Amino acid sequence: MSLESSRSILFVTGSLSDESSGPYLSLKQTADALERLGYPVTIVGTRSSGDPHPQEASNVNAFRRYGPNSLHFTPGFSRWLEQQPSRWDVVSLQGLWLYNNKAVANWCVANKKPFIITTHGALNPIAVQISAWKKALARMTFMRRVLDRVECYQALTETEYRTMRNYGIRKPICVVGNGINLPEQESLSSSERLIPRELAGRRTCLYLGRLFPIKGIDRLLRAWGRVQPSDDWQLIIAGGGEASYRQELESVAAQSRCRNVHFIGFVSGELKSAWLRKAEFYVLPSHSEAFPMACLEAFSYGVPALLTTGCGLPEAAQAGAAIEIESSETGLFEGLSRVQSLSSDELRAMSANAIRFVRDRHNWQDIGAQLADVYDWMTGNRSPPACVRFA
Repeated sequence: MSLESSRSILFVTGSLSDESSGPYLSLKQTADALERLGYPVTIVGTRSSGDPHPQEASNVNAFRRYGPNSLHFTPGFSRWLEQQPSRWDVVSLQGLWLYNNKAVANWCVANKKPFIITTHGALNPIAVQISAWKKALARMTFMRRVLDRVECYQALTETEYRTMRNYGIRKPICVVGNGINLPEQESLSSSERLIPRELAGRRTCLYLGRLFPIKGIDRLLRAWGRVQPSDDWQLIIAGGGEASYRQELESVAAQSRCRNVHFIGFVSGELKSAWLRKAEFYVLPSHSEAFPMACLEAFSYGVPALLTTGCGLPEAAQAGAAIEIESSETGLFEGLSRVQSLSSDELRAMSANAIRFVRDRHNWQDIGAQLADVYDWMTGNRSPPACVRFA
């Protein structure tokens, strides 16, 4: 890999809103890593009329979406793409069931350019069953050409790789995870003045992510109610979602007689940094995850995690940065009980392991280099790198 051989890359994704959490965060940081290696990146995504405009950089293009948010139907994107002949060497599709993928496949065929798909967990058995008939219809219609023409897939974890093979994917798959930037020292010194006084004095278990059924927050709340932790512990639920679903979760918390549970909504910037700095443990109760970016964020602040097996990150537990539990309410009950019994020395050791885990295994320098090698292979400029696997 050299600057002389670098490729120009187009990333096509769904929502460009920061409230989409992990996917957009990882996409921005992936682009930055490739740019540092001399690979120019253009990011294209969607926004609704109510979203804040995300064009914070010259290489980001947002197109208004119409219809169901999950489809990301943006007619303006297709017209724009047709006016960009041969501009990029490789296109990376960041999502599987997106209507814009059809326009990308057509553009790549017309311009003889390869494209790669990062499925972000879309082929996990649980995810496949969500709106299954819509996905079957998409596969038979606008996705047919996409799946026929894609040159390579990207799996973010070993677990996702096995899931994709079990689904029936026989094309090459590269296994390249996400990275995370370690926080700057200035952010580590963020004042707890940003945290409301009534929440500042307790030890904190933190959930940070979307409020969505697949995240398993309802069973986390039921487990918290069963644990009945001492009054010096609190559970903070930080994330945005549908108002009706938040109300449903609040009802679960009340019915489970949960104490010291607080829904604080979507957080970002300095406030998110303050909560990550305060938390003693991060908890992710998901039924299924492609790659838990919020967990990497927690690790980067030295916050260990309680993860279900559905999170697909067993290596974090093997590294001593997390406790992995059965993906069930009982597993969460046992895990929360264990977390609250850990000694100060055990917590400090796990905190150090968490920082070491992201620094050694999820740094953007190495991950950017792996992706650059994949793109060079796709354009015929090198042999397949070690991360590419064939069926």
